[in-house]
Amino acid sequence: MRWIAGLLALLLAANVAAEDFRNGGFSFSTGAPPAFAEDRPLPAAWPADAPGANDEQWRYWRYDVQADRRDGADVAYTDYVFEPRSQGNIADAGRFEIPFNPEYQALTIHRVELRRDGTWSSRLKPADITIARRERQFEQDISDGLVAALLVIEDVRPGDVVRISWSIKGSNPILAGQFSEQVALAYGHPMLDVRLRAIYPAGTRIAVHRENGAPEPRIADGGANVVVEVGASRVDRLVNDGDYPEWFQPWPKVQFGPERSWREVVAWALPLYPDKTRATLPADLEQRIASWKALPSEAERLTAALRAVQDEVRYFGVETGASSHRPRAPEEVWARRYGDCKDKAWLLSTLLARIGVRAEPALAATHLGRSVNGYAPGADVFNHVIVRAWVSGKPVFVDPTYRLQGGDPRDGNLSAYGFVLPVVAGSTALVEVPAPAIAKTGIAVSERYSPDGEGMRLEVTTRYTGSMANQVRRSFDEERAEERERRYREYYAKRHGAVEVAAPIAVEDDRAGNLLVVKEAYRLASPWRAEGDVRGLDLEAQALSGISDLPARTERNGPLDFAWRGRYVQEVVVEAPKGWSPRFSREDAKASNASFSFRRTLEPTATGAILRHEMEVLEREVPLQGVGAHVAALRKVGEGLHSRLRYRAPATAEAADREARLQDLLRDVLDQR
Repeated sequence: MRWIAGLLALLLAANVAAEDFRNGGFSFSTGAPPAFAEDRPLPAAWPADAPGANDEQWRYWRYDVQADRRDGADVAYTDYVFEPRSQGNIADAGRFEIPFNPEYQALTIHRVELRRDGTWSSRLKPADITIARRERQFEQDISDGLVAALLVIEDVRPGDVVRISWSIKGSNPILAGQFSEQVALAYGHPMLDVRLRAIYPAGTRIAVHRENGAPEPRIADGGANVVVEVGASRVDRLVNDGDYPEWFQPWPKVQFGPERSWREVVAWALPLYPDKTRATLPADLEQRIASWKALPSEAERLTAALRAVQDEVRYFGVETGASSHRPRAPEEVWARRYGDCKDKAWLLSTLLARIGVRAEPALAATHLGRSVNGYAPGADVFNHVIVRAWVSGKPVFVDPTYRLQGGDPRDGNLSAYGFVLPVVAGSTALVEVPAPAIAKTGIAVSERYSPDGEGMRLEVTTRYTGSMANQVRRSFDEERAEERERRYREYYAKRHGAVEVAAPIAVEDDRAGNLLVVKEAYRLASPWRAEGDVRGLDLEAQALSGISDLPARTERNGPLDFAWRGRYVQEVVVEAPKGWSPRFSREDAKASNASFSFRRTLEPTATGAILRHEMEVLEREVPLQGVGAHVAALRKVGEGLHSRLRYRAPATAEAADREARLQDLLRDVLDQR
């Protein structure tokens, strides 16, 4: 029966007519799988002893990618088989899309089949397939030119096995063959079979990168071809804990490709960024260059040019075809006032050269972070471009896509990028992007509560520094002032009830020092909470609330991304109404581990109290072996972030005095008797 089922599947594939179709201005084809692809029949049933045998959501029967990278071929074949196990997943199972770039790629669909009760039937209806431009990244200001073949599969039911296979011929010509193959060998659902296979010309030397215990690929040099293959079978579902550092992903992963050096990648990139220092730039920019040249130091000249490119040239990338990696000329980018990372990097590098600051573009992999240092070299590894400038002979890494950045560029922190590849003659290796020695990021909140008639007056001053100042500055720039005031007022209304704005929000921005100060003033009608004869005031250390949150998953299998290194402080000064007596005493609590130190102090004063929370973040990341201690310490922090200061009100105190005087009088009477 298994042999018959396999034969039927092969016959179905063989009977797919080779035809061309057009839809929406785009085209695709149908036909049999390419000759180089090994076609393997599927098992008749999921093995009872394999992971996923009782899975109630999804089972992935196969994810098989085979690529022909021999000269003149350049085809990638995918055979994908999945099974929805619940009614709730039918909507996802019944639709599928295949993305490709019609500028340099051609799509051929080989199968759309469904197996029910052991019988395969075709669901391929080419006339009903829509080809649509997707532009998934348009909201992130990127136009990539991708389209997708949209398949709607009829009559899919729980327990049906759906098989879709297709080929895409062609790859981005701008990469000039500098790309690699990679595959994850575990997923969020059980997988029966996953494989990556690639064929290269004879004599091709292969470089390999592996992560998280992935197996070594098998490399067979048969004389005519070099075949590389890696895979896994009967793979249990892998739980994604989330909150990982940028450089870490939990999947066992393999990347391989023709062996090359970083020097070769630089040689590929250099022609994309030719020297434009002698080019005539727009007149207004030439005037700016003249004024920047007059600045006395390299640091000042760097700051001036960087701010112009960051703030006056908006980020938008048209990354279709060769534009995915070839930047547009600096004069063009400035004239139209928009560009993507590579456009802005080339523009900034050119401007810096004109004003006497050595600089060059540097290729970065924001999705890989420092793990890129172990990858097999290739142009496709990178997805971003920044600039390495030189001030007083020392490298300064800057990102021209950042907007409204403040402070001295030498104090910036791009260490999350890990390693970058400078595009400059003689560059042969990745270079590390170091973190600044001193962390200047932080938040310091000062709240002061004082009596105001029947209510209380609240004055708040918040000081943002470093990366936090950059973040808040950008947020304020995108928000109406009245919306900001409403948002801030509602925050305190949720805590204290009726709130009246006593003074408009004042924002003081020292961009050069990267210090942003926000001042607020409110009148709280009735902030005190009654507890019998005691009144309580609820306080919250919002400066620490984000960084002290527990991760989504505390039982983890990978490292944890924590918070920016820096200092986070919340100090609350409470002046109690006259005659109120405190019902609390001095407190001093601490919690710490390798990642942070925390202290909470409460000091009664003659007129009220001072409550102070302070957290120093020492490390941005928490290694797996330190997560347990880190989470335990965070729990202690969380216990102290919400406080209620309790006071005995005057009326109750006067009643107590009267009671005491009455008791004294009764004693006197009894004594006289």
